[in-house]
Amino acid sequence: MEIKLIALDLDNTLLNANSEISSRNREVLKLLHNKGLKVVLTTGRPIKGILPFIDQLELKQPEDYSINFNGGVIQNNLSKKIIFSKFLTKEDIVPINDLANQMRFPLDGVAIDRAYSIIDIRKSGYQSFIGKLMDFTDLSFHDLPADEHYYKFISQTDPEQVAKIQEKAADYPTFTIVKSRPNLLEFLPKGVNKSFGLGQLIKHFGWTFDNVMAFGDEENDLPMIKSAGIGVAMGNAIKEVKEAAQAVTKLNTEDGVAAYLVKYFDL
Repeated sequence: MEIKLIALDLDNTLLNANSEISSRNREVLKLLHNKGLKVVLTTGRPIKGILPFIDQLELKQPEDYSINFNGGVIQNNLSKKIIFSKFLTKEDIVPINDLANQMRFPLDGVAIDRAYSIIDIRKSGYQSFIGKLMDFTDLSFHDLPADEHYYKFISQTDPEQVAKIQEKAADYPTFTIVKSRPNLLEFLPKGVNKSFGLGQLIKHFGWTFDNVMAFGDEENDLPMIKSAGIGVAMGNAIKEVKEAAQAVTKLNTEDGVAAYLVKYFDL
């Protein structure tokens, strides 16, 4: 089994407690990338939200891609060309907006280059999390553009409410609904997950999942951890990810990604 592609979750996996790529992780990934391996950031964030990390890792060769929106978009890091996408419409999300009004939780809709905070209930903290890398517009659901393509809707609220929403949302089988952090629940097009996105990318390269090594820590990483030829759980991963993985590395705060790669590739 030859590993040709390293798929990396960001938060609490590649990134440390300060949401930064450590110098050690950066050094090892750049070394492997220069040796010809594909290093693919595989995240729930839009590409605008990960541009600083793409720059830091120098992932800007003509065939460098990122998997965004938890598998809903595959985009070239250099040209920004989208080679695959699956999206939701405003009409699709009406049942979830109705649930939000019923349970009183906030929603944000995320398009390819901007986000919309639906403030009928209240504004969430999602804009603060993403920072200045993406433009946000505050509006009511009524004013949400009907012709926009939405790659996910999210609810960022307290973990207790997230758990209650997730339990209730099981009644909505037309979506993939997944927790990417304890306080962040994502509503995606049906069938979209990180494994789905990776499957589209490796098809582009003519490879199989046997050529993939994937790192993750949270519920939304489970599909790719299970599908990858080598799935690696962080030391801080949830129990389900550790049980599904072939290996467990150190914590994200201990350069766990670099530690495993150095050992595996004998660097």
